[in-house]
Amino acid sequence: MLWSNDYETGNANVDEQHKELFSLVQQVLDADAFTNTKENVETVIGFLSNYAVRHFATEETLMIESNYPEYDKHKALHDDFVKNVVAFVNRLKIEGDTISIKDTMNNFVIVWLKEHIMGSDKAMAEHYKKWEVVEK
Repeated sequence: MLWSNDYETGNANVDEQHKELFSLVQQVLDADAFTNTKENVETVIGFLSNYAVRHFATEETLMIESNYPEYDKHKALHDDFVKNVVAFVNRLKIEGDTISIKDTMNNFVIVWLKEHIMGSDKAMAEHYKKWEVVEK
């Protein structure tokens, strides 16, 4: 999953965090599916958990600061993402280190991230940019 300038939101901090996630997901996609599968899954799940806490807090702070009108909707998307990550953790505990979990998780992350950045995050960043010009 390679970063493209198409994904830039215009907010340097948000974009840097997105690039970090793209890089990790690409590393996992490039890894041999039959080598260290559990390790790869655990790495992604650990990163996703940390990413959710740090990155979503960054975005939510920007939304609150700028009184973003779509805050509740955007936050609900973040909450759903976290629920899915928790579901992957639970599935890993029950099923063990299966390739199916890795594939499902990778597909979920790729689709979610692309859709979220191209839609919700770009809209939020545009609102913040306009607010910043007026307020600062």
